Amino acid sequence: MVKTVYKNYLKSLLTRLFILFLSMISIAIIGTGRLARQLFHLFGSLKDYSPSLILGRNEGELAQFNHVETRSDFNKIILEDLVFLAISDRAIESVSNQINAPNALVCHCSGSIPISVLKKHTATGVFYPLQTFGSNEFIDFSKVPLLLEASQKEGIETLSALAKGVSSRVDFSDSNKRKSIHLAAVWVNNFSNFLFSEAASYCKSNEIDFKLLGPLMEQTVHNAIDLGPDMAQTGPARRGDTNTIKSHIASLESVSQKKIYQYISDAIQEKYKHEL
Repeated sequence: MVKTVYKNYLKSLLTRLFILFLSMISIAIIGTGRLARQLFHLFGSLKDYSPSLILGRNEGELAQFNHVETRSDFNKIILEDLVFLAISDRAIESVSNQINAPNALVCHCSGSIPISVLKKHTATGVFYPLQTFGSNEFIDFSKVPLLLEASQKEGIETLSALAKGVSSRVDFSDSNKRKSIHLAAVWVNNFSNFLFSEAASYCKSNEIDFKLLGPLMEQTVHNAIDLGPDMAQTGPARRGDTNTIKSHIASLESVSQKKIYQYISDAIQEKYKHEL
């Protein structure tokens, strides 16, 4: 009697699990870098989605993905519903042309690459998180803008449902608009971080703790967002303090840093010359 009840319960449980599995949207992620890890963690936290395949060339990096099929054979058929190419921009088109995913919505995650590079596939899309992934820490996607594009109406609906379950900011952008947004992102992220790097180098040479500048960096970003960067601009170049500018340039030992400081100071003075 007990065995029969247990067998029936187990059969019922397995049936429910099988039905649940069939109702989930399966996801394949191509790539093993920071973005791939972020997406694997993100999609794995969603109840209606199942990351079931990670495809990459490096066996060592594939080993970091647990409880999922991993493989390095790019020619084997991909049966998942969604495929995300979380790889470098220069590799997207060639990898897209190599893989065989006949029933999938195939998406890349790049801001600068057009959706047309995925033309081998019938259903294509773009899932572009407007965020930097320089850290190994998992990011809270709830406030990350997600820019979407798809070649078919069904693709837009699929990506929209996924994105809205993740982020409060979901936008639809074609390839040209997304490229412009990506360019703006390079200004605020990559170029600003390069200047942070130059400041860190200067601090190291002069035995200054770079972290002392942390609160200033945070307030600078806050002011740029809250007031707008034009209103938030301060400093010797903004007020036309040429003596301080000359003194700073003379203090710099690096020729490249002298040039950068002079060029940016000149650009700021040119922009605000009508106020000086």
